[in-house]
Amino acid sequence: MAEEYPSYCDSDTKDAETSSAPLVSFLVPCYNSASYMASCVDTLLRAGERCEIILVDDGSSDNTAEVIAAYAAEHSNVVPVYQENSNWGGVVNRGIAMARGVYFKIVDSDDRLDPEAVQKVLDTLEHQCAIQEEPDILVTNFVYDHVADNTEHVIKYRSLFPTDQVFPWSAMGKPGIDQVIMVHASWFNLRVLRSTGIILPVGVSYMDSILVLHALAATKRLMYLDINAYYYLIGREGQSVDVEVVKKRIDQQLLASKLAIDGIDYEAIYAQEKNQALLMMGYVVCMMSVSTIYLFKINTPEALQKCKDLWAYMKHQSPLLYKHVHASYAGWTNRRTVLGRKIALLVYAICQRIFKFA
Repeated sequence: MAEEYPSYCDSDTKDAETSSAPLVSFLVPCYNSASYMASCVDTLLRAGERCEIILVDDGSSDNTAEVIAAYAAEHSNVVPVYQENSNWGGVVNRGIAMARGVYFKIVDSDDRLDPEAVQKVLDTLEHQCAIQEEPDILVTNFVYDHVADNTEHVIKYRSLFPTDQVFPWSAMGKPGIDQVIMVHASWFNLRVLRSTGIILPVGVSYMDSILVLHALAATKRLMYLDINAYYYLIGREGQSVDVEVVKKRIDQQLLASKLAIDGIDYEAIYAQEKNQALLMMGYVVCMMSVSTIYLFKINTPEALQKCKDLWAYMKHQSPLLYKHVHASYAGWTNRRTVLGRKIALLVYAICQRIFKFA
């Protein structure tokens, strides 16, 4: 029998057998995570019985499956899933389909949440459900947690959003250079997320941007809590954001960029809600900057041609998006000469040191 939960909202996420839903479904994609996933899962367990924790073993070759089974045997709100490898997108597709929570939060197995911040989030969401003013997306701060030098950099949104209230897009301020609403900052209303019909590509990386962009496109009501909830670990060997890993998977990064370009009707959103479109296009600015810089790092004739093709693709698919991105720092990054590319790489390295985003 499914775990019994209090009823929080009148939601189509309610379990048919219990007529109730957990407040939040945490999804943890696990791939060869046995040696480090405890630091993630243990913080989620401290959230208590208001949540379910879906642990997905994505075809691991270590003893991740055994670790998950042990958690499930000990904790009734842990839901174990074992599947063939389908990468991050496949795990998220599975999680969205099976989650029973009112809200949906993805936590990678090498990251962690702050338990006190999570309790603040849960109390807030429970209150919003009680008064029937649930936001379509809840945003919290996240922290780049650098293991190499034991430093942290917090991405905050206090200058962008009102705090502790549900608000429309019209209340949003002007986004700063680092104020991109990444998946680490996002707590998705599961009903709204499902309404997008999003199905992520399977077997490829860097699909988190596509998930967030589609969720933002369906969002009408937002809420922001000025708390540091998510700690995003940077520096573990083999991470998808490691420089050499990104270079090897550059075609997957380019696929994500193209899906972000042509998967959203930015012109229609801009005509209806300018702030919404600007925030979403800001994410594409970030993606185009990363794609361009890493193609410059590879620095082969083929890579440089791919860079030209990517920018031409955006110009053809969405003139409005191209105009916005070309006028941004991403457009400045796209240099055509050898010297210009070297300068762009140098500036990127300086920004990386200042903002510590990788």
